[in-house]
Formats: sequence, structure tokens, C-alpha cells
Amino acid sequence: NDAMSLTIARCVSANARITANTRNTSRASVRARRNAANSSRGLSLARIQSPSVTRQHHQSSRGAVAANALPAMSAILSTHYALPALWAACAPAVALAYINPIYSFSIGYGLSILFASAFVHQALVASGTFVTTMLALHVAGGAAYGARLAAFLFYRSVTWDEWRERAKNAPEANAKSFAKQTLVIALCSALYAMMSSPMMWHAQNVNAVNAAKYAGVIAVGLALEWVGLILEAVADQQKFNYKATEEGKTKWCSKGLYKFCRHPNYLGEIMFWVGLYVAGFPAMLTRPITLVPSSLGLLFIVKLMTSAAKRGDKKQLEKYGEDNAAYKAWVESTCSLVPGN
Repeated sequence: NDAMSLTIARCVSANARITANTRNTSRASVRARRNAANSSRGLSLARIQSPSVTRQHHQSSRGAVAANALPAMSAILSTHYALPALWAACAPAVALAYINPIYSFSIGYGLSILFASAFVHQALVASGTFVTTMLALHVAGGAAYGARLAAFLFYRSVTWDEWRERAKNAPEANAKSFAKQTLVIALCSALYAMMSSPMMWHAQNVNAVNAAKYAGVIAVGLALEWVGLILEAVADQQKFNYKATEEGKTKWCSKGLYKFCRHPNYLGEIMFWVGLYVAGFPAMLTRPITLVPSSLGLLFIVKLMTSAAKRGDKKQLEKYGEDNAAYKAWVESTCSLVPGN
């Protein structure tokens, strides 16, 4: 009996274990089915939300592309492609000539200098180059000059009827064919790139410049750049305001700065470009080849402004000077650009 009882107990115990295992297996199976269902619902939810996920993915991709673009810009700045890249930066502004050919020499001119300054700034940001105060003032001066000039010329073009008529009849406005306009855009943007290139050479070679040796040269250049910028801005505004008066419609401007100089706006322009060049000169000495495009650009703009002053004197003499003692007295008491001329 004891043996039978022990056998029965063992059988009961075995059956209990089998039952428990069966229950555990069933519970595990239920949990597995629940997990599968939850996974299915999660996948469905992900599919429903996929547009936003896709947008986030695309935004991340665009951010990565933008991040990679800046190092590429800094790499271009340190190579022989720097000047062509600056040329390309100026071209979109000059391309306004497709709207009106005269814009190549007015609004597009100002904007191209602004765009060139922005290009140099972005290249500096991308490269992580330490920006000295003098370099910052150099590039900021170019940006301020371009922005101010473009804004002024645009405002004048839409408010001054006489200027619009003169612009319409200018020889530059006759380049109507697409090929001629494209050629003008290419040449002008190349010229503006050469003129503004001292900023780029300064940025490119700032660490190679002997700061202690050339600090005075750079400071003189910056002073000329900023004083010229302000002088031109004030002279432009004074003449514009005078021409808007009844007296200004029939008489030459002899107010403000024009009491002392017949073309203070041209003088300011020359001072600005000479200053921009001088501020970048020490950096250009570290790579003498860079002196070539910068010097050509400077010589062109100085020649252009001095020639414009001579033409202006001739036109004013023809318009106001015949038997006009007051005009002749004003001419004798003023200089065309600087004392002695």
C-alpha cells in the first residue's frame, strides 16, 4: 500500500508539473500573439505617420548637405579657384541686365559688391579662420558700400524722371540681344570680382600677414575705405535732394560738399576703392600674383571716375557756363576732385 501510495503521489505530482508547464506555454503563446499584434499596430502607425517622418528625414538630409557645402566653400577660397568663385558670386547681381541693360552699371554694380562681400564672409565662417578686427572692418565696408549704393540707385531709378530718361538713352542700354547682354554680364561681373578681390586675398592670407609690421598700412586703408564710403553717400544724397527742388531743375548743385568740390561723390568712390585695395595690400604681398587682378580692377575704377569727372565738367560748362559769371566763379573756387585740378 505504501508503495502504491508513493506511486500515485508521484503520478499526481508529474501531472501537476505537466499541467503547470502547459499553462505557462499557453500564457507565453498569448503574450507572443499580443506582442505580434502590438508590433503590427506600431507598423501601421508608423506608416500613417510616414509623411512627417519622411519630411524629418529630408530636412536632416538638407541640413547635412548645407553643412557639407560650407567646408566646400572654404576649400575653394584656399585654391586657385577663389577668383573664379568670386566672379560667380558677382554674376547673379549683374544678371539684372536681362531686365534692363543699364542695371549692369547701376543696381547690379552695387549688389555685386554686396554679394562678393557676403561670399568672403561665408567662406570665413566655413573655414573657421580667426577673423581679426581689421579683416572684419574690411569686409563689412565692402558690404555696406554695396548695400548703400544699390539701395540709392534703385530709389533714384524709380523717383527721378531725368535719370530714367538719361539711362534710357545711354549707349549701354542698347545691348538688346541676348548674346550681347550675356557678354556684358560676364565682363562686368569679372571686373567687379577683380575690384573687390582685395577683401578675398585678405581673408585667404590673414594668418600669413605680419600684423605688427603692416597694422599701420591696413589701418590707413580702412580709414580711406570708410571715409570714402561715407563721403560718397553724403554727396549722393545732397545732390539728389538738391535736384528735387525747383532751383535744382535749372541750376548746378553748389550746396553742401559741392561748395568745395564739383564731384565729391566721385572723390568718395575713388577713396573707397583705393582704401579697399590698400587694406588688402599686405595680404597680397604674401602671394604676389594676387596683385595682378586687384591692381587691374583698381586702375579701371580710378580711370573711370577721373574720366567721369572731366566729362561732368565739360557737360556742366556747356549747360551753365556760357556767359554765366556765377557758374564761372563757382568753378574757380572749387576743385574737380582734389585741390589743384
